[in-house]
Amino acid sequence: MLLGLTTITKGNKSCDAVCILYFVQKGNDEALEKVRQHWPKVELVLDAGVIEKCMATLCVDKENPAAIDVAVMGTDLQLSVWSELIKLKSGNTITYSELAQLVDRPRAVRAVASAVGKNEVSILIPCHRIVSKSGAIKYGWGPQLKSELLEFEANTC
Repeated sequence: MLLGLTTITKGNKSCDAVCILYFVQKGNDEALEKVRQHWPKVELVLDAGVIEKCMATLCVDKENPAAIDVAVMGTDLQLSVWSELIKLKSGNTITYSELAQLVDRPRAVRAVASAVGKNEVSILIPCHRIVSKSGAIKYGWGPQLKSELLEFEANTC
């Protein structure tokens, strides 16, 4: 996993929030380049202690949105789509069309699908729970990983 943190203000305190959560599959170079393109002004620093602490929280409490602070930026449609994705419980899936209905954009299925694909914090905003009507398995990190995630969630809920 490639984890990116940014500092946010929550109440009167500063805290770290996850802004990037990528699956790193074929070495770090490709994922790091993607991060550099999306976040050109961010300094990338390896901090194993922070990553370990965040990963421990992710493994234990990823279904509790209040447990992990997330910092995302997007269009109104993207934010609306991502808000609906957070509501999907582990083990459940919906289609892109159903998601478009939930965000009151029933005719904008492609735009909704694009918003799903722009999610920078995989797992925390569970885009893998959106499935195609046709049964095609589409996922930015590859169809095999999506299938494994859905199978894992189906068997652990």
